[in-house]
Amino acid sequence: MDVQLILLAISLILFFGFFAEFIFKKVGVPDVLFLIILGFSLGPFGFKLVDVADLQILAPVFTTFTLLFLLFDGAFNINLSSLLREFSESFKLTLFNFILSSVIVMGVMVLVGLDWLPALLVGFMLGGVSSSFVIPILKQMGVGQRLYSLLTLESALTDVFCIVFSITVLEIIQFGSIGIRQVLTQLVSLFAIAGLVGIISGVIWIILTLKVFKIHNYMITVAYVILIFVLTQFLGGNGAIATLFFGLMLKNSKQLSSITKGLLVTRAADKKKAIAGDLGKSATTHSEEFFYHQLSFFLKTFFFVYIGILFDISDIKALVVGIVLSFLLMGIRVSSLWLTKGMDPQGRGLVNTMFARGLAAAAIAGVALQSGVPGAEFIVKVAYVTITGTIVLSSVKVFLLKKGITFMGNIGKWKDSSD
Repeated sequence: MDVQLILLAISLILFFGFFAEFIFKKVGVPDVLFLIILGFSLGPFGFKLVDVADLQILAPVFTTFTLLFLLFDGAFNINLSSLLREFSESFKLTLFNFILSSVIVMGVMVLVGLDWLPALLVGFMLGGVSSSFVIPILKQMGVGQRLYSLLTLESALTDVFCIVFSITVLEIIQFGSIGIRQVLTQLVSLFAIAGLVGIISGVIWIILTLKVFKIHNYMITVAYVILIFVLTQFLGGNGAIATLFFGLMLKNSKQLSSITKGLLVTRAADKKKAIAGDLGKSATTHSEEFFYHQLSFFLKTFFFVYIGILFDISDIKALVVGIVLSFLLMGIRVSSLWLTKGMDPQGRGLVNTMFARGLAAAAIAGVALQSGVPGAEFIVKVAYVTITGTIVLSSVKVFLLKKGITFMGNIGKWKDSSD
């Protein structure tokens, strides 16, 4: 392709992404909806300006980096107190939605003719909400810390669940049965290694930034994030979750360093200051965090355009199945509201809107195609239709909620009661 045309396309897509985000803030229509429509118009079923085959080489690298960096950047809106407070609630919400979604999606795929193992693969693939959708939407809405932590952690956990269980099913399809103990061991290993690497890497980077470098180099931090991901994957953990832990360490570096200093003081007044975070120093600056947010905007913009390009309407059966699954997943999300009875109405309403599938499902669909799973082409088509369908439906519900047109009435301010 012509280099100038590629650069022009990048420029125009970024302009489009900026105006789409501006429209979301002013009108309430989520920008991701416009980005998907743009991608579809550029793709093989639109004006045919982009060949899907041209994207296949860079797609795995791009989607992986988008996932890990969105989780890293998303951590900058989570403080330690909200993290500890909301983890158990996030885990309950995650398990309920993931298990119920996986079972129902599997049942539908069996009904349309897939064997039970490929159907189970699709169930796990589409079982969890997408952090690549949830995090940008929450940041644009400016929700409170507790609600942000709850939904961000849920999306991060389900990304891991989707990947781990899907890869396990792929191994069963290729190599035969695998025991439940091995699956559970793999899950614990992924989380434990990711958490350990993320926390240790955070401690090292905080010390280097505050004591050795004494400067904030944004691009070196990005390089370090990539290194953390690669190292964690090499050690058998989940690299994306490790970057989430690393981001949490940087975000809370002032409070953590203050608590550490508090261990060395004896006066009661100094200990109170230490707990409040007054004795510490942050390893990041506001301008640094702004840079990470801008990079996330760049990645998010191109990812959702990419999803639109891959949307396939040539297979009517896959199209119908994907649409049906999209509505079913929306209904499943509504059924989980009993888990959020303690929330205020606007919080429950927002939880109800966050059911879009995205990057993890797209990545697993590509792996399934490369692995030669029976019915892989049909599975990939259904996956992309469902991803697009849930994003569209979730975006519509976000728009309605933001306008206060829900069964719960006007949502009022976008803050939860803890803030």
